[in-house]
Amino acid sequence: MKSRLFSLIFTIIAFPASANEWQLISETNEPGKVISWYVDMGSIVHEDDYMRAFLRTSWSTPQYAPDNTVYQSSTYINYFDCDTRSIAFTANVYYRSEDPVGKPVHEEPKVALEKLRFQQVKPGSAGDARVEFVCKFRSKNFMTQRPIVDDQG
Repeated sequence: MKSRLFSLIFTIIAFPASANEWQLISETNEPGKVISWYVDMGSIVHEDDYMRAFLRTSWSTPQYAPDNTVYQSSTYINYFDCDTRSIAFTANVYYRSEDPVGKPVHEEPKVALEKLRFQQVKPGSAGDARVEFVCKFRSKNFMTQRPIVDDQG
């Protein structure tokens, strides 16, 4: 009995309940670099009059922050106004590798929805692809108000 209990506890600790289910939304090729945008499919929900999702951007080559910190991926919460085709983001977390694993190299705090600044996306842009993808889940029958839980807790 004790060994079963130990096995169960180990399994719960070893495998987090909220693993991200990343799906590629779009990719762009720039000279010498590929930029990929992903969405965590389990995070797409309604919040107030918006859609909200946990996203990730990955670069094939190192990027440099203003303080010369090197990173190759970031995760963030994106809010989508499907009627105006605009987006706002918050809670950016930057990672050294293309996959958001390990200790972040930089984190930005989450900003309340009412304080975010929405920006309209340009037709054909990566932002346009994100709006198009997430807003197709806008049906009133879709989940609402689900909290976003990422690898940070």
